[in-house]
Amino acid sequence: MKVVGKMSLIFNTKTNKTMSFVNLASVDAECYQAPNPPGVTRAFAVVSRAIKGEWPNKSVINQDGEITALPTLGTDKTGATAKFVEYLFPKNTCNVDSDGGGDAGYQNYKHTLALSKAGMSKEVRKEVRKHLNAGTVWIVQMKGGEFVVVGSSNDPLFMNTSFKSGKGGKDKRGYELKGESDGMSWDLPVIPEALVAQLDFDSVLDLVTTNP
Repeated sequence: MKVVGKMSLIFNTKTNKTMSFVNLASVDAECYQAPNPPGVTRAFAVVSRAIKGEWPNKSVINQDGEITALPTLGTDKTGATAKFVEYLFPKNTCNVDSDGGGDAGYQNYKHTLALSKAGMSKEVRKEVRKHLNAGTVWIVQMKGGEFVVVGSSNDPLFMNTSFKSGKGGKDKRGYELKGESDGMSWDLPVIPEALVAQLDFDSVLDLVTTNP
């Protein structure tokens, strides 16, 4: 195997074929003189069955890792068009992670999301039950302002739910939801502001302040 030109092509001398590749690029990733706040401010979810076809997929994610088209949503059992619904959560209790791990030649991505629901009102309990064996796709807004998609309709997140009563005092009482989707072909894709403006979100009851 030998290099041809200015590192734009590699020539395989065994197969007599040229293999293209994309080289690395210089990038300033120090956030120099700029804020880089951690955390998630808003979270929206929809059951994966509500999405018609596969979304997102490679055809709607450009080379910058940005979404170029929104999903088409079907109707639920009531005949209403499904929407991404907003989950409110106690401050600093939601996080999103992406792991691009694996052995060389077998690497891919894993998306993970976790959030808390304070209390155990009937509204909270009813919502938690909906996640039983039901995959979900999430859109979350980072504190930095970015909106990202977690999971996909083909590889949704199945949320594991747990409840903790606490022992007393300042212990936390409520539900924890955590799910992951392994074997994803892309990192967390970003939805540009122009497309975010077109999303039809449904805001739900403030689960944080519901009487327990």
